[in-house]
Amino acid sequence: MTALERVVREEWGRLVALLLAQFRRLDLVEDALADAVATAHTRWPQDGEPDNPSAWLVTAARRRILDRLRAEAMAARKEPLLTVEAEHRTREGVMADAGEVVDDDLLRLVLMCAHPALPPEGASALSLRLVMGISTADVARLFLVPETTMAARITRAKKKIVTAGIPFTIPGREAIGERLDVVGHTAYLAFTAGYAPGSGPDLLRAELAGEAIRLARVADALHPTPALGNLIALMTLQHSRRDARVAADGTLVLLPDQDRSLWHHDEIAEALAFLEATRPGTSALAQSYRLQAQIAAEHATSPSPDATRWDRIASLYAVLEQVSPSPAVRVARAVAVAEADGPRAGLALLEDLDLPGHRLPAVRGELLARVGDVASSREHFASAIALCDNEVERAHLSSRLSALA
Repeated sequence: MTALERVVREEWGRLVALLLAQFRRLDLVEDALADAVATAHTRWPQDGEPDNPSAWLVTAARRRILDRLRAEAMAARKEPLLTVEAEHRTREGVMADAGEVVDDDLLRLVLMCAHPALPPEGASALSLRLVMGISTADVARLFLVPETTMAARITRAKKKIVTAGIPFTIPGREAIGERLDVVGHTAYLAFTAGYAPGSGPDLLRAELAGEAIRLARVADALHPTPALGNLIALMTLQHSRRDARVAADGTLVLLPDQDRSLWHHDEIAEALAFLEATRPGTSALAQSYRLQAQIAAEHATSPSPDATRWDRIASLYAVLEQVSPSPAVRVARAVAVAEADGPRAGLALLEDLDLPGHRLPAVRGELLARVGDVASSREHFASAIALCDNEVERAHLSSRLSALA
């Protein structure tokens, strides 16, 4: 990974927060930072990577913003006043607090995006794109909508912030709790994007998944809620298996084949303790996270693949589908039921189900192979390959298709 790729993937949100704190113009900040990245992509291979890539990008973006402000000032015949103000503006007015309430830049920016004037899904989508640096295509996959729909949703959220003059400010401590569901949902989706990227060459973006967990932990330390506590347990349990999911040659390792000695058992113990100490909660969100954490705990505490209690997991998924029904939950439940009661029982749950992406045809292909319907299995695997944009998963699906030849 080049220095530019690392900065964009790991520090995008912090760079946005830094520039936004100074200039208070979301429309200018995002465009200027994108222009700076494009320039770096051209210049760094020729001139060499700078000693401080982040500072280089911030400086380049700041110059572009000042150029835009000067142009606007000239048009308004107020150039001296506005450019001087822009060059010397500090963080005052951008943040409602000076760090006493929120001292984490990433959480601060997500809380800003979670303004109640924005719909929750728009706020989460904007946070994922603006703060976490996740591509619009992958954000669309997380929300199970077309990329064009998601692009329009993010654009509407940004326009509302700019045209309505929504301030990027932190509410008082008593009002932060109203925004934490959006923060938790954003962390959950960001973790999913890191744990199972929808596109690109990586099966796992561990740094993004880890940052999502950190975001939830900082929010929980600020204002504990059952939803955040259950979410932290869920993500920590899933993340504990990160080192066993990818083989040395970069290929995918399925859960039954993973070397369980590579799991982070200290993190598993910590997550289980967190789950035990956290109240179940009464909201559907808190209950959904808790049920998913309990499912992850069944896998994490099983000493071997053969010892996995698939009957318990299938039962938990059945409850989860009642609490939070979705096609994705049904697919996961079908996998568990197939393990507990056989592939035909799993296939029965998938009848007439529609879910965008490659996971549904991939699961159907696997279960059809297990019942001996090789021709239909190959058709579904071929469909899954055509729909899969993650290179490692696509290679795995291709190997399964070849094995059925």
